[in-house]
Amino acid sequence: MSVIRRSRPTPVTEVPGYRLETPVGFGAGGAVWGARDAAGRPVAVSFVTLPPGERGTAALRRLGALRAAAHPHLPRVLDVVGLDPARCALVAEIVDGPTLATVRAARGDLPPEASATLLGALASALAHLHDHGVVHGDVAPTNVVLTAAGVPVLVDLAGEASHERGTPGFVAPERRSGSPASTAADVWALARVVSWAAGDRRGPGDPVGPSASGAPGGPGVAASPAAGPLTAALSPDPALRPSAQELARFAATMPAAAAIELPSGADLAQARLRSGQAATEVAPSRRPRGRHRRPRRLGRRRAALAVTALALVAGAVLPVLGATSAPPAPVTPAEASALVRDLVAARDEALRDGRTEVLAELTVPGSPAAAEDELLVERLRTAGVRAEGLSTTVDEVRLVSADGGPSPSAVVEAVLRQEGYRLVPADGSGEEGGQPVEARAPRCLRMALSGPAPWRLSEASTCGGSAG
Repeated sequence: MSVIRRSRPTPVTEVPGYRLETPVGFGAGGAVWGARDAAGRPVAVSFVTLPPGERGTAALRRLGALRAAAHPHLPRVLDVVGLDPARCALVAEIVDGPTLATVRAARGDLPPEASATLLGALASALAHLHDHGVVHGDVAPTNVVLTAAGVPVLVDLAGEASHERGTPGFVAPERRSGSPASTAADVWALARVVSWAAGDRRGPGDPVGPSASGAPGGPGVAASPAAGPLTAALSPDPALRPSAQELARFAATMPAAAAIELPSGADLAQARLRSGQAATEVAPSRRPRGRHRRPRRLGRRRAALAVTALALVAGAVLPVLGATSAPPAPVTPAEASALVRDLVAARDEALRDGRTEVLAELTVPGSPAAAEDELLVERLRTAGVRAEGLSTTVDEVRLVSADGGPSPSAVVEAVLRQEGYRLVPADGSGEEGGQPVEARAPRCLRMALSGPAPWRLSEASTCGGSAG
């Protein structure tokens, strides 16, 4: 696996088909340039120095392959332009959003549920890169951008040269001793980022360095099932660390996860000023599939949707209501109860059968629930599993409010009880074993639904707070 290096071009560097403008960001390997394509659309351009000979040709092929291998937690690569035998330009979409460093400075440590989301997203992203032969080389809080829906995106994909040190506090021990960037070093940095975001910033002379023991700390990690795998990922011996794929598979079995809430705009601005960051951060990011291509302004309070281990009782649990049109009158309590019970059963069936493509039809496009379902689908796809024996029982349903008219809506509270099940390979192999997931105690979920038919979920949260 070759490691590629981003060069430090001057503004006069020319990229055929693109007009460079000004730097929009900086990584350990140099500047990321804002540019325009032939149609005038804004893009981000990074410059990559390739290894000599066949290694450089292979690295160029791997970068090119990223164009056809989109991932929800990585920038969408639009083009790879060869400049000369030793250099190419990597062109990606641009999206504005705060970095994880800014968000943590503004809101404080991530709780265990949000830390689980971060772990699953970054592990999935690194597994995707490593599968394509690409080492990231600088996994750090400043290289994680959070979209308007709180979805983590790992940016700065051009890789780092063996002599690049990366971001202080997030560089694996062997790299600090002179070894080159590697997949194992990426995994170590991933574990440090998650541990740091959750509250562990110990380290002599380094406010974000690892603790003396190398083990993750902070309440967001210590209280999480991820503590064990993160400890293994922080092993000083690269050979003893799990792979990114193994971490992604573990994240898919965690019992709870939640969206990462973004602070208010004022809090983010103050955090940027304190850290010396520009008021507007622009980083290349893959915009999620069609319905998410426009940044959305969402409320500060987001649904506490579970997106790992299926966490179906705490997430988007409502598939489509039947094909008939909704009546103009608001739904009645009896109708709401029947709706929830029937739809929970339908969703369980889709997940048992591994038909994750159905989930995109069950949520309101552009809603927090839609964003969370994309995370869930990607986790299942990356882990290559489905939920064998999944069954969710609806113990009771209470209609909180309902509006009629041409755009009916309803808010319900339901007590859901999820039985134990197994995560088995989605391709049908090895179904006798699988990863067992324990039954969960009854939980009350408050769900906001939007009609008319097909009814879809727009937001969910634990009972006691408003939805929508």
